[in-house]
Amino acid sequence: MAEHPTRLLDTSIFVDYLRGNDICKAWLTQIATNELAYSIVTAAELLAGCRNRREQDMVEKELANYPMIQISGAISFTAWEWYREYHLSHGVGFLDCLIGASAHHYGLVICTLNDKHFRPLPNLQVERPY
Repeated sequence: MAEHPTRLLDTSIFVDYLRGNDICKAWLTQIATNELAYSIVTAAELLAGCRNRREQDMVEKELANYPMIQISGAISFTAWEWYREYHLSHGVGFLDCLIGASAHHYGLVICTLNDKHFRPLPNLQVERPY
């Protein structure tokens, strides 16, 4: 069992979980909670999708189970460089660059259902878990 996170959960995984996807729930139960983390960008994306206080409370309750990865200056710079390089050629979004740069900086595998958003980014481990 890992003593620190080894995987960064992308927004798509949390959306599936919060919508009650049984396959997602089964996958998450196979992994020790301390191996998982999420980006502050994912937290913001999830809150942006909330339509009311009840949904926001559900999101915040689930996020409380994992550590949040902060964005440093080095992460921001990497994200900017990647965005400049790949947004026109591959349609990569800036928020995905921030999430990817965070995973890269901390040596984490990104777990996502939108692997095409991250595949163009160099030296990044991407896993489509289910």
